[in-house]
Amino acid sequence: MRIWPILIDSQPGCLGSAPDRSLLATLLGRATVFEHLRDRIAEMTPNPPTILAPSGAGDDYAARVAASCPAVRVVHTAREIWDLLGGLEISDVLLVVDPRCLPMQQAELLALMSCFSVEQQVAHHLVAFESGVAGTKEQVNVDSSGHVRSIHRFYEPATWPFVAGVAASLVPMSSGAFSDTGLPASLADLRHQLMARGVSSRDVPIAGGAFDLTREHGLLAANEQWIVAEAAGTGCPLLVGTDHRIDATARLLGPVTIHAGAVLKENATIVGPTLIGAGATVEAGALVAHAHIGPGRTVPAGAIVRDRAWFADAAPDERHAPDDRALPFSERLTRLTYETRDRDIRADAGTLPSVYVRAKRAVDVVAAAIGLVVLSPFLALIGFIVKLDSRGPMFYGGEREGVGGRVFKCWKFRTMRTDAHAVQHRFKAIDKMDGPHFKLDRDPRVTRIGHILRTTNLDELPQLYNILLGHMSLVGPRPSPFRENQICVPWRNARLSVRPGITGLWQVCRQDRSLGDFHQWIEYDLLYVQQMSPVLDLKILVATVLTLGGKIPVRASWMVRSQPAAPDLWLERPTVVHGARNSDSRPVSQDPGRSQASDYTASVRSA
Repeated sequence: MRIWPILIDSQPGCLGSAPDRSLLATLLGRATVFEHLRDRIAEMTPNPPTILAPSGAGDDYAARVAASCPAVRVVHTAREIWDLLGGLEISDVLLVVDPRCLPMQQAELLALMSCFSVEQQVAHHLVAFESGVAGTKEQVNVDSSGHVRSIHRFYEPATWPFVAGVAASLVPMSSGAFSDTGLPASLADLRHQLMARGVSSRDVPIAGGAFDLTREHGLLAANEQWIVAEAAGTGCPLLVGTDHRIDATARLLGPVTIHAGAVLKENATIVGPTLIGAGATVEAGALVAHAHIGPGRTVPAGAIVRDRAWFADAAPDERHAPDDRALPFSERLTRLTYETRDRDIRADAGTLPSVYVRAKRAVDVVAAAIGLVVLSPFLALIGFIVKLDSRGPMFYGGEREGVGGRVFKCWKFRTMRTDAHAVQHRFKAIDKMDGPHFKLDRDPRVTRIGHILRTTNLDELPQLYNILLGHMSLVGPRPSPFRENQICVPWRNARLSVRPGITGLWQVCRQDRSLGDFHQWIEYDLLYVQQMSPVLDLKILVATVLTLGGKIPVRASWMVRSQPAAPDLWLERPTVVHGARNSDSRPVSQDPGRSQASDYTASVRSA
């Protein structure tokens, strides 16, 4: 099997309007996009790449490419690429790369190759998914009268189908990827064409994220990554080419990369990470900060260029008006914003010293290890009885979401019939829960020994193994599957910011257990995440033992300190009749620890 690389060049609008613009020729740090990709591809195949020229490329395009890399062949039309592919064998593979979607990590192409080596007759596409606000997106479906029929909420990455771009594709020659009648405009089009022709395809997600080089902020973000990495690798924040002219009064605050022939005039200020292209000029008194100045471009005297990809000389009325679309690094700022928001949700817990986190983990590991060793004969006896009581496995591993939404198997002793999940829909009409979780007082699916294990909470002892693996903690929010976590976005973000626990505040403080108030669950999880501390963990463990696993509810005001006053904020529980709700509601509790809930919790409740 031989791999033949093809690079798709383009002329995105963020590179200006010059006729010689080329994405592959654009600089990222000290090298061009083409040189970065060439080095990555060389790790996969010794064959030189072929460049598919953009539709608007001039007559000198091939000459400019040959000047930088003579071994590269340039094709312009479908007929040329068809002639090139005609000499390949049916067992060969095409590696088609589109730099408009550029992976942040160099190892992504190798990961694509690893997946392809397993299924060599299937086309593999390295895809980048869209980034949603708060990691979610909602879709409202209405009928012809405008009435809402359903609302679907998508979460990253659990149920996220939205592909933003395709970075590379490994396509077997046997698939007939290209024809002499036309070329795909992008790898996304190639992916659709292959699927439309019935060619088996598989998407490989880009794990580390990707840059959108068709947009200004994506180009700036990619340039920032390379400049910072190169400065760190050389130990020098200032990298300059030859034949440059830098006035003695110019100020440079690295990391800054300056290419050959650049001119910085008197009192010019450059703030990194910034790239000054070959032959570019920064006039006297100009300020360039966090920017990419294209080759041969001029920054006018006194101008301020901030957060810009500058590939055309500016008109006077544009000098101090940065493009709002570039207010940049929107994806990175989004991640930072929501990390900060999660810390705000945790309030005091967000400012706890890291020693608490490490100490809690150490206690979890020691306690779980001792528990498994001491209880091993008892656990073996329970497992033996479970096997005798009904047919099926000894343990049940349900998929639950842990820290950051990572899915893990939460182990319990099996307490139900093996077909319990398949027949659950039959009993939905008599479900007593008012939220997404499901529970019956006398569930016919529960086995005889399962009823005893559930009543005594002994079915959860295998979760000590989950603690050893780092999936869970002794104390934390209840481990829940995705279907139960998708209802309330802020609650999901908060509870998935910490490890779930075998026991928690909700388990020991909840009231009216038979009704299983979903709003109680939300509030107690948020209270724990906001106020988690060694003292609160100890209180919950003691309360769990003294109340036999929460059989007797404990007042929340005994467990957590009072929140900022928010009078008359009540959790209201709709009355549930056979799984349906009516309009009657009443306060769940007059516990001061709950009625003085935080403003954040109140906003979640109202949502």
